[in-house]
This record gives sequence, structure tokens and C-alpha cells, in this order.
Amino acid sequence: MAAPLAACCPLTPGAGAHLLAVSTMKYPNNLDLLRLLAAIGVMALHIADLSAQPALAFLHGFDTKIALSVFFVISGHLIFMSCERSHSLADYAVRRARRIVPAYVVVVVACALLGVLLSTLPPGDYFGTTWLRYLVANLTFLNFIQPALPGVFTDNPYPGAPVNGALWTIKVELMFYLVVPALVALCRRYGHHRVLGLGFVMGCLWWGGFMALAWHTGRGGFAEVAKQMPGQLMFFLPGAWAWYERERLARWGHRVGVAGALLLLLAYQWDQTRPTPGVFLYPLALTLCVFWAAHILRPLGDAARHGDLSYGIYIVHFPVIQTLVQLGVFGAAPLLGAGLATAITVALALLLWRHIEAPALGRRASPASLSPV
Repeated sequence: MAAPLAACCPLTPGAGAHLLAVSTMKYPNNLDLLRLLAAIGVMALHIADLSAQPALAFLHGFDTKIALSVFFVISGHLIFMSCERSHSLADYAVRRARRIVPAYVVVVVACALLGVLLSTLPPGDYFGTTWLRYLVANLTFLNFIQPALPGVFTDNPYPGAPVNGALWTIKVELMFYLVVPALVALCRRYGHHRVLGLGFVMGCLWWGGFMALAWHTGRGGFAEVAKQMPGQLMFFLPGAWAWYERERLARWGHRVGVAGALLLLLAYQWDQTRPTPGVFLYPLALTLCVFWAAHILRPLGDAARHGDLSYGIYIVHFPVIQTLVQLGVFGAAPLLGAGLATAITVALALLLWRHIEAPALGRRASPASLSPV
């Protein structure tokens, strides 16, 4: 773990106050803003992909990889903090379940029930075995088993007619939650550099190995396996490392951001879809950039003043877009469709926060910037 601040260097009163704030994480930061921007970035790309409208092709400028990667880096940062600060394993488990499960269940059940209004099948055929299979598979986070509802979105451009293709990452997130207590225990025993470094290498080997198989065999299934939980340790664990090294990184100030930006530019010199050195440099560089933007850069306003909407936006936007595509809104007016999808998604995310998420977390439906987990 990082050395005590007083032992690192002499501090001016202002610098000392800032580093102490970073150490305790009880201060305004840009974590909520980063998560919100990441959620909006994923939504923008899905608007372009699901609508298949040339007029919205410019939205492909949003990089879904960097958006999802930011989510995973921040999760590693915050979930290790949550585990380290929990009073017991049960306390940690309850916190994590309350954060993810209630809103997720509401969205899955709502889609299953309301899907009958969009289905080409009569209700008697809709509420059958396939519908029940969808409900069970998605409520148990096994979305890949049954991603579609009977007769819903079958004429939409996106292949396979998925109802909510964004939910695959929730399974990855939950798997990470499960292993964090063991990783924290190992970090306390053997040191976080050794444990997180080994885990990072294992994640890289998993991702690189299966992506190499995907390229050599032409089978997309290997690419799907590559991006599952062990592979995403490439992003979770650098985020966790930044939590343990927060005092040292804060001491370096804006140099953290400069180093991260330069390393990110270097990483992009390699093909990011193949197992190249740049792919493995990328999460390390991104972690430095995220830490700088979250903790070193001055707070850019309270992105959670109306609630922490990033999770709601993420789990709601996909079926909203698919619905508007089926109703022909994007075909009639692509830009209007994009604006309407955004407005409906934000409104639903706000309702989720106020009536489901905040009560489940024991919070008022108000800002959560100082305690983002």
C-alpha cells in the first residue's frame, strides 16, 4: 500500500488538504460525470447501430470500447474501496446487491411484460415457454441464453432481435463483485502490486488467447469468450491499483494525466482488435487518464445533482431505441428519433433512481457524489 502522505514529501497546506481528500475519497470529484458520459457514449453508439440510419452514422464517432472500459476501470476503483471499507463480507454483499439488482430486475420484468404490446404474436402465444425462458435467463444474468422475446423486434435491422443487448456487462460486473473479497484478502497478505499485477497478466492472457483463436479460426464465439470476466480483469484491476495508489498518484498531479494521454496515444498505434502490445498498454494508460479526470482535474459540476443516472441510462436505453425503431420513428426522422430516445431514456433513468435505486440504497433521491458506491 502507498506510504503515508507525511512520509512521501513535505506538503503545503493546500496540497496536503487535497491529498488527504483523495485518500479518504470524501470530496467532490468527477466520477459521476465520467460514468454519465460513458453511459451516454454507449447509448449514442447503439442509436447508430440499432437504427441503421445513414444520417446517424456520425454517432459511430463515439468509441464504445473506451466507454465500457471507463465503466470497468471505475468499478475496479470503487468496488475495492467498498470492500475495504465494509464492516463485514455480508455488509459488502448487501451493498453490491442493492446497487445492481433492484433496478435490473425492474427493467427485465418490465420488458417481459410490456413486450406483448410490440409482439407480432397474440398474447396467448406470447406468454409461452420462450417468454418464460427469457424471464428466467435474464433474471439470472444469463442473457445470452435467451436475448429475444417472442415476436418482438423481429423486423428491426439489428440481427437476432435482442431486447436489451447492453445487459451482458452486468454479468461480468457481478462476477467481479464475487472475486473482489478474495482479491482484497490476497492483497492484504501478499501486497497489491503482486496480486493485482498477476491478475492483470492473467486477464491479458485470457483476452489475448481467445482473440488469437478468433482471428485464426474465424469463429466469433471465441471473441465473445475473450470479453467475459477473466478478460475484463485487464480493466478492473488497474482501476483497483489506482485505488491503492491514490495518494501517490495524487501527489504527481497533472503529470498523471499527461502520462496517461501519451501512453494512450502510443497504445492506439497498434490494432486494438488483435492481441498486440497496444491492447495490453491501453487499460494501464486509460486508468491514469480516468484517475486524472476523476481526482486531479477540478470538479466540473455535480453530475449527480438530480441522481446517479448512469446505471439507469445504461440498462434502459437499448429497449427504448429498439422500440422507437420498430415504431418507425427513426425511419421517418432519424434526428428526432435520436433526440426522443435520449429524452425517454433519461426520464426513465430518473424514475428508476428516485423510486427504485435510491430507496434500495437507503439514500434520498439526491446527489451521491461523495459516496458513489
